Amino acid sequence: MAEVIQFNCPSCGTMLRLPLAMAACQGPCPKCGREIVAPDPERGTDAHEAIVPAVVAKPRRKIAFLPCLLTGAAGFALGVISTRHFAPTPPVIAPVKAEKQLVPSSAPEPPKPVIAKSPPPPAKASAAAETSLRAFLEAPDWAARSAYVLFPEKVRAAMEAYSHEAPDGPTAFKSIAVKHSHIDEPTGSTLLIFYVATETFPAGIPVAVKETSGGWRVDWQAFVEFRDQLFQKFVDGPADRTDRFHLVATPTPPERAAKTDNEHFSSFLLQSPLDAQSQLAFVKKSSEISNHFQAAIRDGGIFTPVLEVAKRQTADGKSYLEVLEITATDWLPREN
Repeated sequence: MAEVIQFNCPSCGTMLRLPLAMAACQGPCPKCGREIVAPDPERGTDAHEAIVPAVVAKPRRKIAFLPCLLTGAAGFALGVISTRHFAPTPPVIAPVKAEKQLVPSSAPEPPKPVIAKSPPPPAKASAAAETSLRAFLEAPDWAARSAYVLFPEKVRAAMEAYSHEAPDGPTAFKSIAVKHSHIDEPTGSTLLIFYVATETFPAGIPVAVKETSGGWRVDWQAFVEFRDQLFQKFVDGPADRTDRFHLVATPTPPERAAKTDNEHFSSFLLQSPLDAQSQLAFVKKSSEISNHFQAAIRDGGIFTPVLEVAKRQTADGKSYLEVLEITATDWLPREN
């Protein structure tokens, strides 16, 4: 289970829950709408009303779609139901004002993967993992980089194909810092989460580096997804596509849901950790996926799953996102 912070809104007293990774973040209370700052257990600070307004993200420039190859290593059953005959009523796509997202009270910082903390790793392990990560980032091309990735037999073909779609070369970075550690109980191996600060992402790109029998290896699939903002490109791209993404899911505000939900679909907000805006997505009501979402985000919680998402189009040409499957309930790297 991911670690959470449970606290009362300092303005209205409503009980709220957030992942520990969102400590000290600022945003509106879902009950009273007042800007508040979450407590930070590590620094011993309590929840309080915000003194300054949240940082407003600049509008994002539209970018041409680049195919995401993260599904190359997966074999998920999509469960896509034909909409040609007896299709459920599509969700209502209404123009609404973008929702304000939680941001840190001092500087903008994206949501982080929710991974339970364990005791700090030995300095030797951290240094060895960072050495592999640096070699991965500095590799001149995909072939050299593949020597430092998790599940190379599965992802090498995806890496080569992706090199033809996006510039292939080193990833320039300013700093590297380890933030979280996790012990895989069945194997006893250690997983470290680093944040790689770049010119584009000064707060850092989350990168998982895992201990294997062959040394420390990097989760290339999630790294490329975050660095190249593939979820945003998927949203901006054409309809009739599906792909898999590591996302942060939060409830749709009631006033917005009233304009978009219907008897067949309920909505949620999805956001990649490095994207500035959330996206409205729909789930079929009374489905196992819908029940899981409702349970995970109950009482203001935040859900960080890996999702299979489809981009659909209504009969009148409006596009929308539909969640087809929860392929994982956390962001820990997996071979399948």
